[in-house]
Amino acid sequence: MLKDKLVTTLRWFAICVASAMLLDYFVTVGVLHNYAGYTPLQTFLIASMVTLPAAYALVSGRINLRQAHDELAEARDAAIRANLSRTMFFASMSHELRTPLNAILGFAEMQQHEIFAAKRVEYAKLIHASGEHLLALVNDLLEISRMDAGKLDLVEERIALAPLIAECIEMIRPRATAARLRLVSKIAPQLPDVMADRRALRQVLLNLLSNAVKFSESGGCIEVSGQRMASGQIALRVRDEGVGIADDEQALVFQPFKQTKSSKRSHEGTGLGLPIVKGLVEAHGGRVSLQSELGRGTSVFVFLPAGRVCENEGEREAA
Repeated sequence: MLKDKLVTTLRWFAICVASAMLLDYFVTVGVLHNYAGYTPLQTFLIASMVTLPAAYALVSGRINLRQAHDELAEARDAAIRANLSRTMFFASMSHELRTPLNAILGFAEMQQHEIFAAKRVEYAKLIHASGEHLLALVNDLLEISRMDAGKLDLVEERIALAPLIAECIEMIRPRATAARLRLVSKIAPQLPDVMADRRALRQVLLNLLSNAVKFSESGGCIEVSGQRMASGQIALRVRDEGVGIADDEQALVFQPFKQTKSSKRSHEGTGLGLPIVKGLVEAHGGRVSLQSELGRGTSVFVFLPAGRVCENEGEREAA
């Protein structure tokens, strides 16, 4: 870029100097008949003083205009891509909302008209499940909206991680059992407590476990592990043996309103689960990473900073 700019400036400078010398010749010889004329060297020096800044300004202006044009074009393309992503997201969301709503209305109408009255309890269960699904969708939308608006308030307290992880595993176990999946917990002994928002941390774990169940094949295994690293950080991992994610799509899974080809092709959902995980973990000063291979499964890692670890009484006394 600098080389091109220099070459272009010198080219314009040469043109301007040649033009100035030619003009000087016509004025001094043709008009003033050599009155107070300058030597060629004097003409060159004067022309250089006048034309070099002008040539540089001209070239810089052109380059700046080109840069501005390129930046505007890039911003326009980014806006188009973002708009397309949101359009696709809302198209998917409309389907996600209609499905449970239609189920609720349909089963409620059957109850109202006492159609298949013997199945009333079953219909009530389906209505309840559809309502829970709708509530989860609304909660996801509210969560991502709070993150976008920077209004995510954490209510921090001391949390025992091992019991919280066990609680989340039991909450997801019925879904895993229905999908013929094994849930395995490998939590390190004496995993320390952390200062965190309980609701946010529970949502992080449930989102990771839900994703693992959703994208796992029947008969597979989901493993949850947690340990304290040598650096003092807490490392949590949820590993599945599911469909996996292609290398060129792994960055998409943490972006709101984005879905990978595999998720769009065979799984329902808004695609907000991992973006919410990322936002909640980063709000605690932590980070999230992912390892995945198509057909082999996915591991999602959550790292909580050492500054959030609460030392146990025995550890403090030993120190």
